[in-house]
Amino acid sequence: MPCYLVPPGVRFQNYLFTEPVPLHGWRTPACAGIVAILARNPQWGPKPLEPLYFGDAASLLAPEQKGDLLVSVLPMPYSTTTQRRALCQELITAYSSPLSVAALARKVEVLEARQQEQIQQILSLLGYIAKLFEPQPVGPRKPIGFLPQLTPAEATESGS
Repeated sequence: MPCYLVPPGVRFQNYLFTEPVPLHGWRTPACAGIVAILARNPQWGPKPLEPLYFGDAASLLAPEQKGDLLVSVLPMPYSTTTQRRALCQELITAYSSPLSVAALARKVEVLEARQQEQIQQILSLLGYIAKLFEPQPVGPRKPIGFLPQLTPAEATESGS
């Protein structure tokens, strides 16, 4: 039976953060990275931890708030500030709260309009493809083989 080693931690998107620790005992890591502040939520899985905040570990000061909050870190020792900001934005977008009904309705309208445009493009392409399979006009053909040049008088005699 194969044995798989599963590293400890929490996975957000495709990034493996460290195992969460209580916020009140957490210290800023020595290297740059992304920090996730988590709250326990039984509706989240596979681990019941909901992300509340993603940010650059270098710019985060541990708040005085105590409670049930946890911290997890994604170490990124040789990353730039721009790379960390981009990753934070990606994670925030992926784990942000659901959109309002009006925002969802606008997104559906945009998708429907894009779908109608794509349908028109597909129908246009199918029309062009259908033209390729139409019979092509055939012009006059030259006779096959060697024919001697006939004078007009000989051509009328042989034609009758």
